[in-house]
Amino acid sequence: MAITVARPVVIKAIVTESFKRLYTQELQAAIARVEELVGQLDAQIRRTELERQITPQARAIRQQLELERARQESTRLELQARLREAEGLELNSEFPQGTVDSFTEVKIGDNLFQKLGRTEIVVKDGIIIEVREE
Repeated sequence: MAITVARPVVIKAIVTESFKRLYTQELQAAIARVEELVGQLDAQIRRTELERQITPQARAIRQQLELERARQESTRLELQARLREAEGLELNSEFPQGTVDSFTEVKIGDNLFQKLGRTEIVVKDGIIIEVREE
């Protein structure tokens, strides 16, 4: 009897000029979106400050807006750190892009650690150039 189980597979990209350019553009666009959202939140916070009546609901809304602004600011800082990291990537180095799930069949007598061991897919400009299994 055999069953199919999911296992994580790490995707690694070989850093090329093209990869570096696209990755930094994606990060810059994400930073711009977050900054736009922070600006909108700031405007909403200012509007709540201008309201004449400070009700418990208005106070709660303002707290939620400020919490969301802090969360977005944290995201912006993280994206900026990733952008600095991306700008410093060395050409032809390997950069972990994320993980995907893969399925493998296991049966009685298999070494589970080998079946579920680290698996990597290495890509260069979107083309798979190597599959590594430990």
